Amino acid sequence: MASSQSGHADYCNPALYEATRRHVEQAVTLPPDSYRDEEFYRVERQRVWARSWVAVGYECQVPNAGDCITVEVADQPLFVLRDRSGGLRAFYNVCRHRGSRLLKQHGNCKVIRCPYHGWGYSLEGQLLGTPYFKGLDVPAGMAEKFAIADGVAEDFCKDDYPLLAVRCERWAGIIFVNLDDAAMPLAEWLGDLPQRYARHPLAELKLVRRRDYRIGANWKLIAENFMEYYHLPWGHPELCNISGFDNHWRYQGPGMYCGMCTSPLSDDPNTLTVDLPPFTELTYTESKSAYFVHLFPNISLWIFPHHFLTLLFRPSGPATTLEHVDMLVHPDVLTRPGIDESLDRIMKFWCFVNDQDVELVEGVQAGVAARAYRGGRLCYRFEEPIHRFQNMLIDLMT
Repeated sequence: MASSQSGHADYCNPALYEATRRHVEQAVTLPPDSYRDEEFYRVERQRVWARSWVAVGYECQVPNAGDCITVEVADQPLFVLRDRSGGLRAFYNVCRHRGSRLLKQHGNCKVIRCPYHGWGYSLEGQLLGTPYFKGLDVPAGMAEKFAIADGVAEDFCKDDYPLLAVRCERWAGIIFVNLDDAAMPLAEWLGDLPQRYARHPLAELKLVRRRDYRIGANWKLIAENFMEYYHLPWGHPELCNISGFDNHWRYQGPGMYCGMCTSPLSDDPNTLTVDLPPFTELTYTESKSAYFVHLFPNISLWIFPHHFLTLLFRPSGPATTLEHVDMLVHPDVLTRPGIDESLDRIMKFWCFVNDQDVELVEGVQAGVAARAYRGGRLCYRFEEPIHRFQNMLIDLMT
């Protein structure tokens, strides 16, 4: 075990987290090494990220057969595609021949072709072709040059070498993958979220705006910042004009998520005007409320009556995170006059709010690097979701 600022720590030892396991009124936050230590980051990749349902993209990014996106989970290269029957599949992004990466970027393909030796795979993952590998498909007049008649692979069967599949499921138009074949189904991971948001047409929405961030902070600090509103008066005074500090409430149920809501939302045209119609099936309360849900480990959902934002992120180091801020809307609004200007204005405001958060969490990252810092306390009224989140992490680490 590598040395950390707290000495040689066994990050899978339940005793390390006894103070965080206490009831929230007595609990201490996670050990600071969990936000800064290289060894913790290494263990966390295997214990948490390789065993969780990780959000990697949206169904609307792969609408047609052959559409694919490349992603990374727990430092493992993957891709997700739409197969010929319209289903979603995920595979390791590696050729079964000698390990070449298959796909470099998002796109569309009828056959998945290895750029190294030309092996081809179907959209369902079957190995279709292995040029010259068994003395077949040699161009006319080239047999002597290839000289492979006596040098082919023995007992080789293409059926034995399909692409390496990864579990892939979907909810609310979001694509999730899990590297662990023994993990619970996504439906159990989600808990009651599908029922809570059954009247929000999330699966029908289209990705219309995206902004990418490279953040100098541990991924957990980003998640924890999202799920508490204690910092709003100081960090987001503008946001408080439409999402009032006193109108925030815990919104929690079974499942691997931490939630809160703002009800009712406030109107302040000087801060933000959302000139989009509300979703048609919402109750009156839902049409006046916003729901903020962090689904462990890596996607934060901002569910409004008329649009949907997410923070989709993955760690790139102990103190660095790659993040997408995405906005999705119903396709029916995309033909409205002036819609591009409206979407730009809405996205600009939310990125302004996120910019404030980035500055805050990078400041926390700088602070937890202090050797003297040993963790802090939590307030139930504002920070119970953080306690819930940290205990989800501990469950997987131990």
